[in-house]
Amino acid sequence: MDLIQVVDVTNCREKAAYYTGLATAVENKISKQKGESLYSTVKYTYNIKGSEQAGVITKAQALELQYFTPFNVKKGSFKMEAKKELVLTSVKDKTQDIHVDGQMESRGNLMYKIVKDNANIPVVMQNLDNPVPEATKLIQQLAQANAERIDSTKTEEAMKLYQLLRKIPGEKLKQMWRDLKTNSDQRYWFLHTVVEVNDRRIIEFLDQYLSEPELNVLEALTVIVQAFNHLETSPELLQDAERLLHKNYTKCADYEEKDYLSHLIRKTVVLSYGSLVYKHCAYHTPCPESAIRPLLTMAEKAHSSNDETEKILVLKALGNAGHPRSLKTITRFLPGVDPNPDQVDKRPRVVSAAVQAMRLIAIRDPHGVQLITQKLFLNRELEPELRMLALMTLFDTKPSMALVSTVAAHLLEETDMQVVNFAITYLRSLARASTPDNHYLSTAASVAMKILARKFGHLSFFRSSATRMDLFNKDYLIGTAAEAFMLKRASEMLPVEMMVKMNFHFLGRILQLLEFGIRTEEIRHLFGANIPGFNGDMSMTDFLATYDVLKKWETLPEDKPLFSFYTRASGQEFFFTDVNRALLQRLMRAFSKSAGKDSIVFSLIERLAQGISYRAVLPFLTAEARYIQATTLGLPVEISKYYHVVNGMSLNAKAEIKPKVTEHVAQLLNSEINLKTEGHIGYTKNLWLFYGVNTDLFQAAVEVKTISPVSIPIHVVAKINVPTRKLELEIPRTNKEIELFSFRSHAYAISRNIFHPDAPKTTPIGTKEQSQSVSQNYAQVMQKYQPNEWRAIAKNCSESSIYGLAFCAEMDLQREYFQEEYPLYYFLGSTHFALKVAPVQQSSVEKIRLEINANPSNSSSLSVRQLIDTLRKMAKGIGGSPVPLVHFKVLAEAGSSQKGFDTSLYYTHEEEHTSSQLILSQIGESSNWKMCVDAAVTSEAKAHIGWGEQCQSYAMFMRASHVTGNKPELKAVFHWDKMPEYMEMYGKRIARYMPGMAFLLGFNQEEKSNARQEVSASVIAASADSIDVKITFPEFTLWREALRSPVPPAYFLYHSRTINSVTQA
Repeated sequence: MDLIQVVDVTNCREKAAYYTGLATAVENKISKQKGESLYSTVKYTYNIKGSEQAGVITKAQALELQYFTPFNVKKGSFKMEAKKELVLTSVKDKTQDIHVDGQMESRGNLMYKIVKDNANIPVVMQNLDNPVPEATKLIQQLAQANAERIDSTKTEEAMKLYQLLRKIPGEKLKQMWRDLKTNSDQRYWFLHTVVEVNDRRIIEFLDQYLSEPELNVLEALTVIVQAFNHLETSPELLQDAERLLHKNYTKCADYEEKDYLSHLIRKTVVLSYGSLVYKHCAYHTPCPESAIRPLLTMAEKAHSSNDETEKILVLKALGNAGHPRSLKTITRFLPGVDPNPDQVDKRPRVVSAAVQAMRLIAIRDPHGVQLITQKLFLNRELEPELRMLALMTLFDTKPSMALVSTVAAHLLEETDMQVVNFAITYLRSLARASTPDNHYLSTAASVAMKILARKFGHLSFFRSSATRMDLFNKDYLIGTAAEAFMLKRASEMLPVEMMVKMNFHFLGRILQLLEFGIRTEEIRHLFGANIPGFNGDMSMTDFLATYDVLKKWETLPEDKPLFSFYTRASGQEFFFTDVNRALLQRLMRAFSKSAGKDSIVFSLIERLAQGISYRAVLPFLTAEARYIQATTLGLPVEISKYYHVVNGMSLNAKAEIKPKVTEHVAQLLNSEINLKTEGHIGYTKNLWLFYGVNTDLFQAAVEVKTISPVSIPIHVVAKINVPTRKLELEIPRTNKEIELFSFRSHAYAISRNIFHPDAPKTTPIGTKEQSQSVSQNYAQVMQKYQPNEWRAIAKNCSESSIYGLAFCAEMDLQREYFQEEYPLYYFLGSTHFALKVAPVQQSSVEKIRLEINANPSNSSSLSVRQLIDTLRKMAKGIGGSPVPLVHFKVLAEAGSSQKGFDTSLYYTHEEEHTSSQLILSQIGESSNWKMCVDAAVTSEAKAHIGWGEQCQSYAMFMRASHVTGNKPELKAVFHWDKMPEYMEMYGKRIARYMPGMAFLLGFNQEEKSNARQEVSASVIAASADSIDVKITFPEFTLWREALRSPVPPAYFLYHSRTINSVTQA
């Protein structure tokens, strides 16, 4: 008899597994319902044979199967198989019966435990017996190899360095720092790699490092953010990190502005501590209150004080922490919610920070946040932007249909159109959402829009608004979303706050990639409700009107910020700052003409005259995400992702200034500068995906490895004549091929062992080479299913005979797969792509020179006046005086000969008339080729383009106009007289495809003879959210009515004035 039991390991209650590195990527249940990326089962089979006394188990088998893919397991996956078998070989004779007194005692289930060892990095293997000298040697080698430029062949050695550093005791890490910190290159490498030790040792190191008097503040801020980014949290580590909250940082800022710089360091530490609490709560549910207690204490002290800056800082740290127990404290900063209204700081900046402090709690305690944000949104005594922020946070909780309908009902009675406009645009965007996390909210938003459409059909794009765009692919389980918010007040022209958010969806999780926000403060009051003389057409008149207002900025209060901005990554705010009048004045004094020897600019000029050499390298382990699970064999199977970036820059520069600057910066305005620079800027990105068995003795896995280097050489000689406003840049010809960018990817099966760590065995996956070294089982599969073999090799170069350079793109893609619909196969195999610059072998070009003249003389414009007059006659009425604005040339020089192009730009601005001309001429022996662009804005926008010999061989004409009325209309006409044959050929090809494409997009078509050599289009604002489109071709007409507009038609049909933008060829 066979007894079979199957266990679903994927959904077991207590899984012998653990995650690390994914704390800030929020798991979403609805996203996971779309498909799994990991699925595991164990099948137990018992063979039982009957006997005279009882059944005897003769064989026991356990077969564990695990399927994994970075996408959806339904669409192809890796397979891991673990098999264990126990066989009864013999039964010994018993001399006497065995008696058992009492009941049998249950020993419980067989339990698997995972040993957490952060030093056991899966993508490398090395001897770790003597880590200190090995780590020191590796730092020296990496510093030397990447000093002048990033060596992409050495950057993955940094993974070995991380592993070694994680094996070194804390005191020895401090000693390494003392030994290496005096060498700048080695200092960079040690500081930015030791931060990945990720346990209590790095807190102890930071405590010592941040106490040093010669501390570089920018370096310190980077180290703090990096160190807290990957810390493995524990109650003990949080207690150690708390010490940094109360540390005095004024001793470590040896600068004139000691208070400001020490505040920067403390601010970064406080924000980082909040992030640490958030990660701790991600792995400990419910999260203990002791983790957030230090920040709650700071918040209580700040609340009782009048320190606005401290209140905002603590609230932002609480926002990073996202701890549900902080809601009670946050409400003390919210008017209309706190039971003691007289004690609430009602300054909008503080309230804004308090509302945003609930953004991450919205996920962990949605009901509690809903109660608070609903009160705030319905409080009409609050400033409108604060009510909008409350609505944003409310929607972050993914409210029910009933709650969204309640919001819609209140909007029907709302009188503030800024709030109404914002809410409806947000609901409209959410109604179109396609990401799984908004599945139910999207339905609720659609219902709400039907409720509101009857009353609020007409919206304004220029009021407060919210915009959202997203994409999601269920086969890949990958998606992305972007949101933009603009919060305004009716009485002010500038928005109060603007935000942009970008999210990434993967493997059932949501990562809040980046978020940027800006809040206008006193600068907003400077502009008020409108700007005198501002028409909104972005003309020179508007520019001058805006400039007149900005000139009054010095009248604003000195102790209040003009504006503030913040940056968040992975949902965590790591930087925010206020820009006030005092800061701008310091910057203006530093860059003013009267700045003397004590200014930063003057110091930089002196250093350039002496010659400077600058090198900086920033290695950064951007992502370390690991999932380790026990198997039936007792061996751990691991799924890991490592993403490592090394950024680098080197620059040698020296300037010769005549006459020399001796007293103040203003002397530079009468000088000629000859600046020579040479160096490199670039980065290398390494990505590893690992799936398999990882122990400290051996590894057996599938690895996908990618490397993407960028290397841009800098070799430029600049000649600047400041009085005449002339600039020349000289770039010498390169005699060798330069790879600017490349991408390489390989998938392979790999095995490593500790006895031969430097000699791993690899077998490519998904390439022809794989077929020659596969197992017998795989060979049988290949016979059953005919594989698809695909390889694409190409190299395309675009050569410029004038400049003696060729830009080349080359690729080599190799795949071998069985099922085309499985996306996993697209990422296996071998991939290589590169962009290169190479010299043309037959060219005699010695250097390329760029000349820019921002003060052209009148005589230079007489080389083109006759040409423009001729062009205007062809353009049928475009007029204006030629006023020279700028000339620039791009020349290739070989001895005394020159080839290249010369460009002249002219501009005329008169009342009700603006015109500009651009003349592009080819320089060389007997070359008359030119391109002329003449554009003007009067009652309509017009542009004429001619090119060829003296600009007369070929020509085209464009015209755009705006018709006002109940249904504003935008018209455009494109007409051509004569076109090159290749352009006519491509035009006819495109025209043949237009009817089919128009049919797919729902357009109607009429075969009709229209004006030859002309295409026209019109867009009419049919309603608040739809447009009528008509496109006329020489042989047919396309039209569609009530086409839903991606943006409100008011966006491009707002002004009653002529549209002043002209499309150029």
